[in-house]
This record gives sequence, structure tokens and C-alpha cells, in this order.
Amino acid sequence: MPSQNFILDALSPADYEWLRPLLTEVQLQQSEVIYEFDEQITAVYFPTTCLFSLITLTAQGDRVEVGVTSYEGMVGLPLSQGEDRSPLRVEVQLSGKALKLSSKDFLAAIDRSSTLRQRIANFTHLRIVQLAQSALCNRFHTVEERLCRWLLAAQDRAETSEFSLTREILAEMIGAGRPSVSIVSGTLQTAGLIQSDRGKITILNREEMEEAACECYRIAKTAFDRYLAKQIQP
Repeated sequence: MPSQNFILDALSPADYEWLRPLLTEVQLQQSEVIYEFDEQITAVYFPTTCLFSLITLTAQGDRVEVGVTSYEGMVGLPLSQGEDRSPLRVEVQLSGKALKLSSKDFLAAIDRSSTLRQRIANFTHLRIVQLAQSALCNRFHTVEERLCRWLLAAQDRAETSEFSLTREILAEMIGAGRPSVSIVSGTLQTAGLIQSDRGKITILNREEMEEAACECYRIAKTAFDRYLAKQIQP
């Protein structure tokens, strides 16, 4: 039975049967913190239906998201490089389920499965692309472009057009002020691209959203699609 996580579903039947009893399905709620900055990683998570945000913070507590992960990947990636502490805050952005695996069992699984090691290497490359584009986007692109990029990336992973997100959350995710996000949301709604009401945002016109987004979305989406299409040779 497929796990609904892209990394785990790449495993051979024998490797997955070995790993399956060690996985625990967990239901995660929006805003739940998985790791704080520099916290020891005691377990990794393979999302199936939830969406994780990777967040960096200033000393004053200001936040900006630098990446998202859902069914295509995992959180706790530093363990695969020999690091046991999280360089970022990781929290749940969209509620849903994930498969939890202890750090000890994760390291044993890496030793056992060359396929798992290769898929994690592929995912690491995708994460590097995502981090690079997020840094560039937050420095050079407008609030409207960044908001469109974020919503499109979330839709690609959550496979839904409706999100339970306040403007405060969106402002934090894209590193903008709430007033700016409110103005941009209103503009996009007037143009018929989204519907924003009472903590919910619905994408109405994806094609025009893609036109309004910056090139960062297209670059990251191309890397995302290549990652999903990549076959691992036995």
C-alpha cells in the first residue's frame, strides 16, 4: 500500500516492508512547531497531506519563510548530512498527516537502502534550489509577485485551491507587512485571481496567477517537476 510520500514510495517492497512498522502516522495542526531553531532532531517527518514551512528568524523575532515541504519530501534533512540540529524553525502551515520516524531508525534506514539515500540526495538538490530562489525573491521582487509565488507553490503541494490562511500568516511567510499583504490581496481579488474572506484564500484563476508571479516560481516549479519525474536506477 503506497505511503503517499514520494520519498518513501520510491523504496523497494522489501525496504518499505522493513521500514513500515517503524513509521507512526501523526495528525498535525496548523502552527504546530516541529523543530525550533538549533533544536536537536529526535525524529524526521515524511508529510503525506500536511504542508511544512521552513522559517528563519532574526534576533528580534521577525520571521520569513525560506521553503515549503509536503508529500514530495521530508523534514529533518540535516540528519542525512550528519547534523543532528535544525538550522531552521519548522512548523505546520497547512494541517494534515505525516509519517514520523525516530532519528535512530532513519539513520538505520539510510544505511540499509541505497534507494533512500539517492532519493534524499535528489530532494536535497531541490531544497537548495528552493532556498536560493527564496533568498533572491525576498530581496528583489514585489509583494504581489511573492504572494502569487507562495500561493502557487502551496497549491502544487497541497493539491487544493482553498487555504485556511490569515493575512498575518501570509505576511510572515513572504516577509512583508500585513498592510501591504492586505492591499495586494484586495488587488488580486478585484482582478478575479483570488477570493479572500475570513481567514480563507481561494485561487480562482491559476493561469493569471502564474503570469503575476515572478520568475522564481517558474524556476522552482521546473526543479520540482524534474524531481518528481526522476527515476532511480536499481
